[in-house]
Amino acid sequence: VTEEGNFYAQNVETGPQLEKLMEQLRQELGTNPPLPGAYTPKKNDLCAAKFVDGEWYRAKVEKVQGNTVHLLYVDYGNREVTGTNNLATLPALYHTLPEQARLYSLACIQLPADEEAKQDAVEALTHDTLNKQFLLNVEYKNGAQECVSLSNPETKDDVAQSLLSDGLVLIEARRERRLAKLVATYQKAQDKAKQARLNLWRYGDFTGDDAKEFGFN
Repeated sequence: VTEEGNFYAQNVETGPQLEKLMEQLRQELGTNPPLPGAYTPKKNDLCAAKFVDGEWYRAKVEKVQGNTVHLLYVDYGNREVTGTNNLATLPALYHTLPEQARLYSLACIQLPADEEAKQDAVEALTHDTLNKQFLLNVEYKNGAQECVSLSNPETKDDVAQSLLSDGLVLIEARRERRLAKLVATYQKAQDKAKQARLNLWRYGDFTGDDAKEFGFN
């Protein structure tokens, strides 16, 4: 989960392929250890990177500053700043599987503008979603960004609806007809939080300048 409240997810179906690929990569680099410093990273390179757990993963170079490299682990979505000695050339064989971590955001939801409230929302989203499996449905796109709903496969509980019910996020009332049912469900959840004066609503309904401060239109 990112600071902006977006999140990276993997598709369960390609999980076994990724595990097999990781196993092969680690075996190969374990048998033929790369020479520290032999690889020169360049921005947007896909390389092999040794994480703090001592294992090798596929990573994209986002920025190079001297011997310091900013990485995105493309199969898991986490970022790290590391030294060039922890990097190696990624053999061509390991470029074939597409990057497994895809970036999404929750549909019909906006985070509060207030920094503290925003952090609370991101922490709650992290707690509700990290390392768990969900049914994911793409509701619409904002440019290239896929905006989705997430529901628990067993209980059918909707993640965004829960956050709205707790008064941690705000609804973004979309006008598309096909989203009407979802928006109506989310509106009820937000109204419930308002009535109970939970979190964002603890001082009642915010209007005027307050609304802008909390990112509410």
